[in-house]
Amino acid sequence: MCSATSRLAAEPLPGTAPLARAWLAIEQHGPFGHDALRQSHFPREIADQLLAAIADTAIRPALIRPVGRHADRHRHTTRRQVFLASSIPGREGLVSAAIEDARELLTIDFVALSRGDLATAWPRAVPHNRPLLLVCTHSKRDLCCAMYGRPLAAGLASNPNYAQAVWETSHLGGHRFAPTAVQLPHGWVHGRLDHSTAAAVLDGAMTSPETVPIGTARGRSALTGPAQAADLAVRGALHLMGIADTDVTEIDDQTFEVLTPGGRRTLVDVTSVDLDFPRLESCGGTPKIGRVFKTTIL
Repeated sequence: MCSATSRLAAEPLPGTAPLARAWLAIEQHGPFGHDALRQSHFPREIADQLLAAIADTAIRPALIRPVGRHADRHRHTTRRQVFLASSIPGREGLVSAAIEDARELLTIDFVALSRGDLATAWPRAVPHNRPLLLVCTHSKRDLCCAMYGRPLAAGLASNPNYAQAVWETSHLGGHRFAPTAVQLPHGWVHGRLDHSTAAAVLDGAMTSPETVPIGTARGRSALTGPAQAADLAVRGALHLMGIADTDVTEIDDQTFEVLTPGGRRTLVDVTSVDLDFPRLESCGGTPKIGRVFKTTIL
């Protein structure tokens, strides 16, 4: 199992979240193929148009479905819940709308969404004031996601405190860190979750001000991988859990400045190094020596 080899290789989580300034989450019942948007019961022609529209926008699409069994009986999803999330620090937000025709998705202004302007992006959508946790259960991408993601999602969804906050999702990347999930709207991606740590992610997002547990954090999706690693290095060193506690600026390809409460500025050197031991990138692959980020606080 790829997740087991990643643990044995002591592969670090920081810096491994996918890059996404914004998220488009579309409800679709039934099974997902390897390419979920194109290989499911979601209309293929609409999928192609959506993927073309969001190319080079740093918007990440996801198919989501209610937690539970997904036998191939769902030929039609007659009514879909759709969420748009901006994960740009300082411009975070989440809106939703229910649609009956997938073609309505083509009315979204994806340029506005990519810059965090949710009101312009889809005027018909309304604010969604509760955070979401999308748990990857995409078995056709990797077996670990199904084996570990589905029980996690089911356990969380059985808690009334998290009613309608937990969804299964298609591929998030990094299945070797399964179970993995993303918290919206903030775009914090987590790995190697269990019931208690996943609950802590949701609980933290529901507090005011919002917090993020960093022990399972892979990074904030609006940041690049090296910036994610720098952010988490400073959070760990200064014991910071507030989602708004850091502001990361790239000085050059290897140096990042992290601004923290009180105006403190910390420089972090980030380099890419080889893992000491090989691990599987996916359950169907072969063992490889991966590249990971090494951080040094200057």
